[in-house]
Amino acid sequence: MNQKLIFLLAITTSFCTPALQLTDQERLKLDQQLQSLFEKNPQETFLDVSRRSNGEKEYGVIIRASNAEEIRAQGVQVGSVYGDVITARITVGELRKILSLQSVRAVQNGSKNYPQ
Repeated sequence: MNQKLIFLLAITTSFCTPALQLTDQERLKLDQQLQSLFEKNPQETFLDVSRRSNGEKEYGVIIRASNAEEIRAQGVQVGSVYGDVITARITVGELRKILSLQSVRAVQNGSKNYPQ
């Protein structure tokens, strides 16, 4: 019985882990603070994080890309577009999708601005 459980856990882990790993090309596009989202213990201290109505976490990001429509086609709700600068609030799954797009050159952590 224990051997079956260990085997099932090993299979489950092998299917889940690769989804969190970034390719070298994806890692180059992503700033270091956002890279932590793909680690076992993500560091959210410096991230602009909130929750969607369904409870899923979303992060404020700035995307450098040549095609905002291609990003929208991935299900990302784009905030604003100014030239090649695109703001958005995205989940980790959406972030994973847009990193693979050729039009996306970089994704960096957004920041909240507070009145002074």
